[in-house]
Amino acid sequence: MQRKRFLTLLIIVLYSIVWATSTPLSQDDLANSDESNNGEKAAQSFEDFPHDDDDDDDDDADHSNDRDIDSDLDDEDHLRVQDHNWDVLIFTQQWPVTTCYHWRENNPNQECELPQKKEFWTIHGIWPTKLGQLGPDFCNRTVNFNITQLEGIEQQLETFWPDLKGPSSQEWLWEHEWLKHGTCAMALTELDNELKYFDQGLAWREEYVMSRILDLSDIHPDSNNTVVAINNAIVKVLHKQPSIHCLFDGKHEISYLSEIRICFNKSLELIDCDGVKMGDARPIHYPSGSVITNCHIGSPVHYPSLLPPLLRKDNNSKTWKFPLVNVYKLLQFLMWFTL
Repeated sequence: MQRKRFLTLLIIVLYSIVWATSTPLSQDDLANSDESNNGEKAAQSFEDFPHDDDDDDDDDADHSNDRDIDSDLDDEDHLRVQDHNWDVLIFTQQWPVTTCYHWRENNPNQECELPQKKEFWTIHGIWPTKLGQLGPDFCNRTVNFNITQLEGIEQQLETFWPDLKGPSSQEWLWEHEWLKHGTCAMALTELDNELKYFDQGLAWREEYVMSRILDLSDIHPDSNNTVVAINNAIVKVLHKQPSIHCLFDGKHEISYLSEIRICFNKSLELIDCDGVKMGDARPIHYPSGSVITNCHIGSPVHYPSLLPPLLRKDNNSKTWKFPLVNVYKLLQFLMWFTL
């Protein structure tokens, strides 16, 4: 009788072990998208890699440290204009997976909320800029931020212009963008208040959906493409030169697609980004054309869909802690119980 009871319990325990080991790992995988014409592709694993020492787009995860969302435009203060005149508007869309990876490489405990759709680019900002220089910014320090002015579009902003660090910092992001960049964009009647400024960003995001633009050239997450191919895909649709930005993995010499920036004049017309200072991005000429980028032009650019496995190890260890340790103790108890 005792032997039969032991065998029954042993079968239950073994079944529990099989179930636990077959449970999928916790991943920050993204759901299907309705923004791409292409079906979902198989997820590609990442290799563990070190922090990118060459990256200039460095965000501080702690708001108390007065983080700068677009500090790549702040790194060269000696080039920043002192007056409030500007020539073009830079509209920046970011690839959330690369952004989250970068933040978590700086701070492994940093939370990052990815969109629910797989191929979904989000707005980083609209930045008035003087040709060949950085800035201006904070053009009117008497202006305040009033969240109530955005009530009519707040839900759209949460979707298309989110703070990836979560809802708790959402209002902080919008306030930062308005005070630093919106107060300079106010020089245009079309952008002279909060609602107009943020609504224009939403309109551009709806018109220039990067996932669809790249899709037309068969460029999707989990693919490797040259920066020239990415540039050509955008130019083919927009007929204007963008600026393409990467985060670089120095150990494995891999560039990860991070941001795509397009430019507008003061009439809000799409123009080439030629002559615009873009942090560490520079115009690179090749035999059949040129591209404005900080990516390695001779190496593939990876367009990731999953956060690197390095960021899932803690979750994995929690998943395995119970079946490997506690099940062993349970077996010992069963052996004692059936003696």
